[in-house]
Amino acid sequence: MTYLLMLAVSAIEVMIIYKIRYAYSRLPIFAIMVSIITITALYSISILSVDKYLRAYTFNFATVDLVLLVIMLVYMYQMKRDLRDLPVAKQPDFLVILGNKCMGSRVPPILSERLEKTIQLYNNFERKPQIIVSGSKSSESSYETEAEMMRKYLIDHNIPESAIIKEDESINTVQNLEYSAIEIHQTWQKKTRPRVIIVTSDYHIPRTKWHAKRLGLEVQFAAACTVRMLKWPAMFREFTAIVWYHRYSLLTLLGMDLVFSLSMCM
Repeated sequence: MTYLLMLAVSAIEVMIIYKIRYAYSRLPIFAIMVSIITITALYSISILSVDKYLRAYTFNFATVDLVLLVIMLVYMYQMKRDLRDLPVAKQPDFLVILGNKCMGSRVPPILSERLEKTIQLYNNFERKPQIIVSGSKSSESSYETEAEMMRKYLIDHNIPESAIIKEDESINTVQNLEYSAIEIHQTWQKKTRPRVIIVTSDYHIPRTKWHAKRLGLEVQFAAACTVRMLKWPAMFREFTAIVWYHRYSLLTLLGMDLVFSLSMCM
């Protein structure tokens, strides 16, 4: 009987993992409620079960789910707080546009929103800043680099080619920031510190701010609004990226949980 219950718990967990991205991308509140109900049920089984192996098994699964849910909720809260507290952009010397995955020959909607935000900022400033477009090829099948596609988009929207600096080596957010900082260092000839605005999507702001702080970059941020249909799937991708970046800390935490769960069987 114990093994059947453990098998049932495993099947439910696999089904939730398989479906949670789809559910969150369509109706995030429903996905969060399902997660809370599942965690509560698993912890209840671990408390009420007389079988020590079933208690340990369900306790471990419940803790894994709880940790992932907390990460998602903290990310959602941080995004809302960052967007609420985002200051008005002041006159910059550089606008840096972070790349986004491009699978075809056209600029995808999320990236076009970042470009439109940059164009709006550029036109609003009396003293025109330099624009750095940052991003390499999204995949081997990509026609051009993200930076080249962004450069063409800006030129097509009346941004002078002379105002655009192309950085086409970076393959992720950290490299976007690092390599753009190198381009700024090579371009900036004055003794004063250049003023920089990082332009990215609203859902991408928390992770970008975290990386910028870790790299010691003093920059401003401008958020491009993402349409609701694309925002929730993008937020889930951000969640998985956050989990991946902190994977070693999470594995350590989950390892400790596993040891504690096994100790319940002694």
